[in-house]
Amino acid sequence: MSQAVQVTDATLRDGVESFVLKELRQEDLARLGKLLDRAGFYSIDCWGGSTFYAALTELQEDPWERLKRLRRAIRNTPLQMVVRGQMLVGFKPYHKEVVRKFLAKAAALGIDIFRIYDQLNDLENMRLAVSIAKELRKQVEATVLFSLNPATTQADYLRQAEALLNLGADAICINDSLGVMTPDKVASLVTTYRKSFHQPLRLHLHDNYQKALEAYLVGIRAGVERVDTVLTSLAWPEGPPAVESLMFSLGGTMYDPHIDVDILYEISEYIQALKETRHYREPSPRKVESRAEEGFLPDLLKDFLREELRRQNARDRQHMAFKEAHRVWGDLGFLPLKGRILEIIVEQTVANVLAGKRYEKLTEGMEDLVKGRYGPLYSLANEELRQRALDARQADRGQSWEGRLTKPLGISQEEDVLTYSLFPNEAERFFQSRRQRLAVPPIAKPPTLEAVRPLSQISQNVPRGLSLTLKGEEVGARLEGIGPLRGNKQTMFVNIADMTEEIEVTLVSSTGAMPEYLITMHGETHRLKFRKVFPKEEEYTPIFFEVDDTLEEFLIKHLHID
Repeated sequence: MSQAVQVTDATLRDGVESFVLKELRQEDLARLGKLLDRAGFYSIDCWGGSTFYAALTELQEDPWERLKRLRRAIRNTPLQMVVRGQMLVGFKPYHKEVVRKFLAKAAALGIDIFRIYDQLNDLENMRLAVSIAKELRKQVEATVLFSLNPATTQADYLRQAEALLNLGADAICINDSLGVMTPDKVASLVTTYRKSFHQPLRLHLHDNYQKALEAYLVGIRAGVERVDTVLTSLAWPEGPPAVESLMFSLGGTMYDPHIDVDILYEISEYIQALKETRHYREPSPRKVESRAEEGFLPDLLKDFLREELRRQNARDRQHMAFKEAHRVWGDLGFLPLKGRILEIIVEQTVANVLAGKRYEKLTEGMEDLVKGRYGPLYSLANEELRQRALDARQADRGQSWEGRLTKPLGISQEEDVLTYSLFPNEAERFFQSRRQRLAVPPIAKPPTLEAVRPLSQISQNVPRGLSLTLKGEEVGARLEGIGPLRGNKQTMFVNIADMTEEIEVTLVSSTGAMPEYLITMHGETHRLKFRKVFPKEEEYTPIFFEVDDTLEEFLIKHLHID
């Protein structure tokens, strides 16, 4: 009997960061999305997590526009995103109004599966996001983060999974972003989970120590239904294993996921071409270190430490900093190194080393952490930190730290308001940059029309009605009025299927024989290019449009309405 494993591609979010977060632009996503859509993946994990902030700051692109572009390109495969609980895609908890509006907008723009986690495995920080996603009738995969804390047992993970399922989660994801779960631990945890719960189980393991693929195979045989992979061309140790390796191991077995390897090859060819075009340099291979070494530190933590020491002009203290980082991490109970936690450990480590005394001054991030602003800490192993945490929480009692919905002056689009509410400084810089890029020459003689022109003022020679047929489906549209010209955008009011809609039309190019427009409705913008018209002495006129890079044939019938 076939038990085909469901494979999610996480390349567009969890592939090698130096390329995925800094080189992949909107036009690249459209091409990659169409190819991935044909490969046969269970879902495509492509948004949320670090991608939102990176798009805004590194690529200077609107994260919401990237999501829209992906949804238009990927029509058959569910889209998946990562949500940091009540922290969403940011670095602190947000007010429930922000959480609700953010998740509702993401769902409206095409997210089908919300994978929700909290960096401290704090149930309360996940409760609201899980509840809202379920209200939106979306699938929720709630995440249990694996920890190196010796006090955390397998029973603790199972209790966390049970609590998340009771909140309404549809599936559970076991996440190990350090790659430290051994195949034996995976087998034991999955087998025990299967004895108690019937909901689907996913593994998201990173390949830091080249054990993730083996752990996947063991987990699949023990009852795991879903796993995350990336494409070989963008695989790296700090991400999931390559899908091609999984296919080689499972092909022809009862667990064969039936991914189209020809499409995978085509995608890899395209990515290789992109790398050559961008003059991308592959990161140097790392030496795989033993976890048994005293003072073990994951490579990701070492990388952050090196960067912070370089910034503080203290690279000569690297050896001392590595030792201190292990101690700080241990003082916090070896928390999962997710989200803000990684940065807090690095900042406090460097502060301790430079001061020559441990915890002489707590960094702002460490203060917030011990106060419980990121959630309760149950694993503090350092007595001094524990006492300071108690004092800080008492002083902080009753103060709200949640980010609120903030609408800046001159910004009205809901996506922009949400972006600003999450990252006000970064959003302001992005909005300014976007205004400069979109600046157009002033119109020589703008019309003085201030309100909607009534139908009596519209020329009777203009056909006010259209019947459009696409792929056998016919829709009627009727022009109700013409609004003011806002910059280079013409507002029109069109009745579509007995509902009047406000549409903005922007002429992008009219240099050639066939013009090109941007059409905005319900906050979504589509690019429309005329390609070819076949005039016929018949009732309908065939017209070819290119809609968001996809060629479509419409049958148009003009209707003159009195």
